[in-house]
Amino acid sequence: MVYAGTLADAADSVFVRVFADDQLFATETAKLAVNKKYSLTVKLNLGLIKYRTEFGSKTGDKETVLHSAKNIVCGDAYLIIGQSNAVANDFGKENPLVPSEWVRTFGATAGDPNGSRLKLWANAEARSPGGKSEIGYWGMELGRRLVESEKIPICIINGAVGGTRIDQHQRNDADPTDVNTIYGRQLWRTQQAKLTHGIRAVIWHQGENDQGADGPTGGYGYETYRQFFVELAASWKENYPNIQHYYAFQIWPKSCSMGINGSDNRLREVQRTLPKLFSNLNVISTLGIKPPGGCHFPAAGYAEFARFLHPMMQYHLYHRHVGLFNPPNLKRAFFTSAQRDELILEFDYQINWSDALVSQFHLDGEPKQVASGSANGNTITLKLKEPTKSKTVTYLDSANWNPDNLLYGQNGLAALTFCDAPIEAPGAAP
Repeated sequence: MVYAGTLADAADSVFVRVFADDQLFATETAKLAVNKKYSLTVKLNLGLIKYRTEFGSKTGDKETVLHSAKNIVCGDAYLIIGQSNAVANDFGKENPLVPSEWVRTFGATAGDPNGSRLKLWANAEARSPGGKSEIGYWGMELGRRLVESEKIPICIINGAVGGTRIDQHQRNDADPTDVNTIYGRQLWRTQQAKLTHGIRAVIWHQGENDQGADGPTGGYGYETYRQFFVELAASWKENYPNIQHYYAFQIWPKSCSMGINGSDNRLREVQRTLPKLFSNLNVISTLGIKPPGGCHFPAAGYAEFARFLHPMMQYHLYHRHVGLFNPPNLKRAFFTSAQRDELILEFDYQINWSDALVSQFHLDGEPKQVASGSANGNTITLKLKEPTKSKTVTYLDSANWNPDNLLYGQNGLAALTFCDAPIEAPGAAP
């Protein structure tokens, strides 16, 4: 914590006293410079501790308290950004979540120039009129889980806006805090909270509005999504230089009934493969969340978002030894022989098989080519009805799927979907 500035009146010295839960924690003093400038620093401890301060000047034996502050905490800060499932305030009439003094935020999610410039620290809310102090349902639940497991306060600044494409989230490089941009409003709030260098991770749930062909190029969203995400992440890293990790959701198939002729399948494939470009990005599957949400989720569904995220963040950011937390992800697909009538899918985690899943695999976009399947460790073997010249395999086409018929890992998490993944020739090196 830093007290720095220029004193209005002359004095011999300045001081700051810091109290932790009303017990004296630290005292720092410094002689006043000729120009009356001062700087005092006290290192606070992480924890569920409430600090208060007294700052003042001293001339001779006389002390004068010039400023005091209370209800100060020291913890970790995160950003949530994306569209409506990141906003996460459409979860039903009842709001069962009670604000916590240890889960806080700054400002408001309002999009108008006046409302979005609210300067206010407050206990976070799942939803609130005008977006004041709002972080969404799963933001609240995630904060609660982190407070409980790590025993530290959590700040979450949610800047998500419903119904937005990824191009609308880009930074205006000429005016990074532009109030007319989603990026600028969240950056301004983070700057005002003095947290630009304290953000540890960004959590991204977006893509529903990129499933179709409504973007600025006139093409499909999946065609430009990867590059837009790379540019967005570069902006985040520049403005929040101490980011340690990124978390991105693979969205629900044909979410909110968007997508044309499988364009949504291809968008999810881009999301699945984003970690190939980042060493510190993990993808979370929305498949398997119950109760499900074809567009938005009920409260219990949003709570699952936080349950899936929590162990990932414990492992990456707090170095906790937790169980297997990643959804299974396809590593490679290959034919077992020159007959090309048997296909092996290799995953990064052990996988389960159900005979009903034969209908969920497509070769070169064509269904009903799989006769049977089996699982062994982290591989699935698909026996085909006949030899094929197919070059790609897809799991889960949104045109014909069932949320009760999903591929799961042995860790209980639904596998990420994949679209037109290349099939290696027999004998190809892994």
